[in-house]
Amino acid sequence: MAAPANLTDSAAINYGLTREFIANFNQDTDNLMRLLGIVTPEHVGAGYTLTQHKVTGKLNDAKDDNGSSGSAYVEGDLVSLSKYTMAETAIGKVKMRPYRKVTSAQAIAEHGAVPAVVRTDQKMLADIRADILSQFFAFLGTGTGTATGKNLQACLAYMDAKLEDTLETNNDNGAAYSLVHFVNRTDIADYLADASVTTQTAYGMTYIQDFLGVQNVFVTNKVAAKAPIVTASQNLHLYAPEFGELAQAGLSYTQSDGGLIGVNHNAVYDHVSVETNVLTGATLFAEVPDYIVKGTIAPGA
Repeated sequence: MAAPANLTDSAAINYGLTREFIANFNQDTDNLMRLLGIVTPEHVGAGYTLTQHKVTGKLNDAKDDNGSSGSAYVEGDLVSLSKYTMAETAIGKVKMRPYRKVTSAQAIAEHGAVPAVVRTDQKMLADIRADILSQFFAFLGTGTGTATGKNLQACLAYMDAKLEDTLETNNDNGAAYSLVHFVNRTDIADYLADASVTTQTAYGMTYIQDFLGVQNVFVTNKVAAKAPIVTASQNLHLYAPEFGELAQAGLSYTQSDGGLIGVNHNAVYDHVSVETNVLTGATLFAEVPDYIVKGTIAPGA
């Protein structure tokens, strides 16, 4: 007997599970990108090397008509060169990171598809998010700027001043950007207890839009206590590798917006199970170490 038309078969169910996984990822990631000021992921090819940069140099020393320092320029002479150099430090390559989970038919039969597959998928997604963030905070740890304050509010103020000074010195403060702060939960707990603030959750972190005179505060245990960090939104990049070559080789994934992850659910009949496969190369990166300021809360400062 022929199968009825519009039959909801295992392939359709697996595709539905995949779409739900991706929808949850897109919602979380789109919100984080908006808060960080990242417009869109940047696609990179296989083997792309992440590099942090430091640009140094200055304009030529020609003196203008107002008598500024340098040699006076004579009309018709060869114009002196302005020299700039960019030092690069290779950090590592964007790597594909695979994850896999298998849910047995027995677990599905006992607990139902939603608890057995969907809810464990949600926990898997939360752990993948945390992995992306852990890598990001390792990049923030390479920051070269420092500032100290006697309490959290003072430390944030000095950190912002240090970063703004660095941006201005390098003439990088002309473009629109915002400052993004990361603070340990124990450092901010007393302030939150006495203040009325609106919070939201972003990628497992608590986000506060306006607090203690600063904007964009993320509260997370991925930053050490008494060691807040600030960087500029223009310093943040979200990289996504290409999935095209994988598809040509037979590894077909349903991709999230921007190609940050690929997901596939399939029935594994020889193990009587449903398999969740996730592949991601999503890399949240801080490009210029000088534009990362690491603070120290020192009561005696």
